[in-house]
Amino acid sequence: MAITRKQYAARRAELEDGNRGVIEQGPGVRMPRGPLTLVAALSVLFAVEAAAEPVRVENADCGQPVHLVARDAPMSAVLARLGEALHFHVAYQTQSDPRLTVDERLDANTLVRRLVRNMNYSLEQMPDASCLRQLRIVSLAVLPDIGNKPTGIAASRAAWQTPEMERIAREGLSDYLRSHGMNDQSIEALAVH
Repeated sequence: MAITRKQYAARRAELEDGNRGVIEQGPGVRMPRGPLTLVAALSVLFAVEAAAEPVRVENADCGQPVHLVARDAPMSAVLARLGEALHFHVAYQTQSDPRLTVDERLDANTLVRRLVRNMNYSLEQMPDASCLRQLRIVSLAVLPDIGNKPTGIAASRAAWQTPEMERIAREGLSDYLRSHGMNDQSIEALAVH
């Protein structure tokens, strides 16, 4: 059957009008261009948004692990974002703010303890009413650094604690123990631990 030029041009125009907005993917596979463009644009948008977000927290249900992703983010920002997502108060009082790159999936308590393990911190927990037998973090305080300073003040001996007074006290203790039928022991051995 032979077709005329006019019929050929009409058929071609009909196919071109019908194929507008369609990408052919091989024999018999045709994909609409509109949804494909939308999917590509959204994937680029989400990739740019995910790259711009330095800290991401995905928390799960009761007793499930928390997924933390941080890329070169300051610890204060990571802990603040964790506190916001898991509903606990964060007080960051130290001068040092190390940068973290983390991608971990752990329960909240273990995750927070691992992040602040080299810091001076205080962690307050309480039973969670919505999760049976689970503790939830209520407050986290990252305390100021103490550096290499001594942690306690050396107690000096009181004026009345002379070696002579100590000898008399030990003799008195020894006399007391023997009079009650007990073996002689040092004061340190009798101390309550």
